[in-house]
Amino acid sequence: MSKSRKRINITIPEDTLELIDRIREENRSAFINRAVKVYANRLERAKVKNQLKQAYQERAKEDLTAVKEWEPVERELWDKLEQ
Repeated sequence: MSKSRKRINITIPEDTLELIDRIREENRSAFINRAVKVYANRLERAKVKNQLKQAYQERAKEDLTAVKEWEPVERELWDKLEQ
């Protein structure tokens, strides 16, 4: 199954191009394609990780509120059990 390709023109600093040419083991297009995908995946994972962190923090606030609401009931039950 072949993937369609689109030709684009990009401008990059000469030292970046020299770096690419120095370390690549494939043609420039394949190297740049792979590098962009790796970088994009890292950004995507970081974004999801941050979203999860925010969601956990928000949920922690809700959980703390629930604990505080039920604390008197729990304390009453423990007092009854200790008698």
